Amino acid sequence: MKLRNKLILILSLVLLVFLFLEGFFGNLYFEKYFRYTKVLELEKIDFVSSGKIDYDKLKAYEKNQNALVMIYKDNKIVNLENFYYIKVKTQNGEAFVLLDAFLDNLYSNTPLKIENRDLVEITAIKVLDDYYLPTTLIKNNDIFKDYKFSYRSKDIFDIKGRVEQVNTPYTQSSLGDDFLESLLTIDVLKPQKKKYRDVDGDDEFQIITMNRDGYKVVIFYSFENIKDIFPSLKLYFYMKAILIILLTIFIGVVLEKIMVNPIVNLSKISEKIANLNFIKEIDYKSKDEIGTLYKDIFKMSEKLENIIELYKGKVSRNKEAQIKLEESIKLFMHEVKTPLSAIIGFSDLLLEDEASEEITIINAESKRILKMANTLLEENRYSQNEMILNKKSFSLISLIELSLKILEGENKNIDIDISHLKNTSIYGDREKLEQVILNILKNGLEYAKKEIKIYTEEKNNEITLFLENDGPHIPNENLDKVWNKFFSSNSGDRGLGLYISSEILDAHGFNYGAQNSELGAKFFIVFKKGI
Repeated sequence: MKLRNKLILILSLVLLVFLFLEGFFGNLYFEKYFRYTKVLELEKIDFVSSGKIDYDKLKAYEKNQNALVMIYKDNKIVNLENFYYIKVKTQNGEAFVLLDAFLDNLYSNTPLKIENRDLVEITAIKVLDDYYLPTTLIKNNDIFKDYKFSYRSKDIFDIKGRVEQVNTPYTQSSLGDDFLESLLTIDVLKPQKKKYRDVDGDDEFQIITMNRDGYKVVIFYSFENIKDIFPSLKLYFYMKAILIILLTIFIGVVLEKIMVNPIVNLSKISEKIANLNFIKEIDYKSKDEIGTLYKDIFKMSEKLENIIELYKGKVSRNKEAQIKLEESIKLFMHEVKTPLSAIIGFSDLLLEDEASEEITIINAESKRILKMANTLLEENRYSQNEMILNKKSFSLISLIELSLKILEGENKNIDIDISHLKNTSIYGDREKLEQVILNILKNGLEYAKKEIKIYTEEKNNEITLFLENDGPHIPNENLDKVWNKFFSSNSGDRGLGLYISSEILDAHGFNYGAQNSELGAKFFIVFKKGI
């Protein structure tokens, strides 16, 4: 069986078993047992007795059950201190404005702060006798608006007056806003024991309304917060955690045996080849994809050794020998790309399932070698015959923005200023000029310390683009050499990017160059204006 099929089969079986167990036990517990027992617990109240309310027991009940309780009698909320509210004295009497939902839905850059004696104008929805939910509140010409319920038009009242009392609830419960929103659609005062969904339809909550000693007790409980049910689910989560650990260990052992160990061995072989210690035989006998990779690595080692020998003893100044050498390099680079692409693909797959330092190194180094191969092939292509250009007019700023987006991952917190870049049109081969901009930008990102400036100057029918960085100055004797083939001040760079750029710019007939500036180093290109 192919390695890919083995991996898919193992992961699929594990996932199917896990999903089945999770769905079966989770549905059985949450939909049946937990909800049933929770309602029974909520109905056991002991804070109303002999026509009186024990507020200490009420607070303990709300804390233990993580529920919100509203007690109603004689058209009044007895435990009004459970909510954020203000008492407003109006010409017709007084009104209690409940603020929990309003503060939760408030959309304003100005903080809302209300104190006693403040004059307010409020547009509100009446939910109970003398109790209102505000949709708009005006204080000192500052307008505060509830973005969620401001669209409602029925049961709207205008309240104008002076604030007589401001209350902050004694409990830290976050259920006040959800409960008040439920008042907009539910008659919570009628006896009931029902489950509802909130106004958005996202969360489910339980409302229990009962009559006790002349009081209407309304209990509001939300199933949203997992912390509410954690004590009862402790055993369930322990079992789930153990199951996940066992499955993870099992998958890790299997993957390590059939995939990780062979690829780690590939890393060691690659390191030997990098040190010019070429392999003479392979010790992986399986006929799956990794076995194919071993064979490709062996072939690559053999060809690389031959090329090095060719470099050492067979390169001459003869034109025919030089062409043969370049063709050998090109052939080698083409063949290198096939096993490298396979290595990258498998290491990407392994990184998704089980990341390790060895696999990360294999992935990064393989991509770096593949990038070098593509660069050499590109350089070889440009050195052949005359370059064919597909010229047209296009936006310079769009080209710059695209290049910056491509290099976004390589930006080491460098500030790139394009504020002085004008949106002008230039004429040339967009694809090839994009490579020029990418090469010069990458060079700037490599040497810049904190800043890169990109700007343009227009004169007659020409547009000059400047790419300036605050890196070190280029020695004067190297200002022209930076465009030469294989020239680089960085030992880790091949010196091909600016050379390829110069070939493209020469084919266009554009003037270009490098200069030192007060900021650091500056590259410029003189484009022709587009139509």
